[in-house]
This record gives sequence, structure tokens and C-alpha cells, in this order.
Amino acid sequence: MESITTGPFVMRSTCRYCQGTRMYIKHKCTECEGKGSTVQRKKVTIPVPAGIEDGQTVRMSVGNKELFVTFRVEKSDYFKRDGADVHTEADISVSQAILGGTIRIQGLYEDHTLQVMPGTSSHTKIRLSGKGMKKVNGYGHGDHYVTFKISVPKHLNNKQKALITAYAELEEDTPGQIMGVTYKTDGSKAATSSNIDMLKAIRFAIGGKNVQNSKNPTHTESADRLPQMKNEDKNGKRDEDLSDGEDTKLKNKN
Repeated sequence: MESITTGPFVMRSTCRYCQGTRMYIKHKCTECEGKGSTVQRKKVTIPVPAGIEDGQTVRMSVGNKELFVTFRVEKSDYFKRDGADVHTEADISVSQAILGGTIRIQGLYEDHTLQVMPGTSSHTKIRLSGKGMKKVNGYGHGDHYVTFKISVPKHLNNKQKALITAYAELEEDTPGQIMGVTYKTDGSKAATSSNIDMLKAIRFAIGGKNVQNSKNPTHTESADRLPQMKNEDKNGKRDEDLSDGEDTKLKNKN
């Protein structure tokens, strides 16, 4: 303490030399200025805990000090995180959605082969148990959720359009109207497609009978007619042979 007397008053304050430390350094160090330590920049390696979330703070010891580190997790264009769970989207084709199939997707630790069930609707979600992020404050892993999205083609060739149009004629419980398909008075559907010849061929393949208003006989009719014509020729030839044989016998008797 330092005492200062001004007349009848005595004032006490902290020593201006030692600053209350009871130690006075006459010749101070040029680097630390008598403080005993200096401020320096140093790179340290900080371990990142598995499953750390954005904004979480971790405390760790660096020398004689404690360091608080706040993590900022970079966002992914493919994975969407919800705690320990991750969400992804997978595109499937129209034929895969209707008939079923398999698809291979990217996972956090490995790739996965998923089974697409027949009749899968768009935005159908499936869960891969234990394939998510590791839980920081617990044991185990989260789940990986995959959402199927049906990718509808924007450009179709003539064959694909004819097939879809033929399916539209057979579709039931259509909510509304389909472009290029009209309803008849009997309740059936008829397509007004420009590629009518290919559509007739598909109708014939599906229905198993000749297309209406067809001028030329089909290949199937010709093929069915051919064995019958051969049998007629054989029977006719057999009859001629029998007739010749009977005439010969009659001549011998005479």
C-alpha cells in the first residue's frame, strides 16, 4: 500500500510501482515487460468428435489454459441432417415405380442397394436403420431416410408415345381428362393420336384380335389360314388317289 499525507488527511492507495504484488522489477524484460508471459499465436490440433452438430461448443485444455471451440458444420448438397438422422432423395423412373426394381444410392459410410417395390408412389419414404450419424451424447447411430421421387420423361419418341396412349385407353378411374384421349358414348376411351398405325398394332398385340377398320389381312390370319389350305390340298390329293385306285379295280374285274 502507498500512503499519501495532505495536511490532516491521509490517503492510501495501491502501490504505483508493484501494483499490489509486493514485487518490483527494476529492469523489465523487453518481451514480456515484467509480466512473465507473452501473447503468441500457435496452431493446435483439435479433435473433432464424431457426429458433432452445427453450433456445438467443446471445451479442451491447451497447456495451462482451457479453450472453448465452437464448430460450424458445412452444409451438404446431397445429405440433409436432422440431429443424428440424415435424409436424401433418390430419383426412379416411371417403369421402376410401376414394375419395381433396384436402385443404388450413396450412404454416409458405404453405398446401399435399395429395393423398389411395384406400385411405388412419389415421395415414398423408407428407413435404413442405424445408417445415420453417430450420436454425440449417446450410443449408436441415427437412421438414414430415403425419399423416392419419380422422374417423368419430358421427351418421348413415337413408340413410347404409342405405348403410353394405349395404356391411357385402358386406364381406369382417371381423375379428369387425358390430352389426346376422348370418351365414347359407351364409356370407353379412344385416342386421337397422329401415329395411329403404331397404336393399332399395340391394340392388336394387347387385345389378341384384329383391329377394327383394318383393310389388309393380318399376318396372323394368313398364318392361321395356311395350315387349313395345306390340309385341303392333302385331302383333295388323297381323294384323287382313291378314285384312281377304284377305277383300276373295276377295270380288272371287267
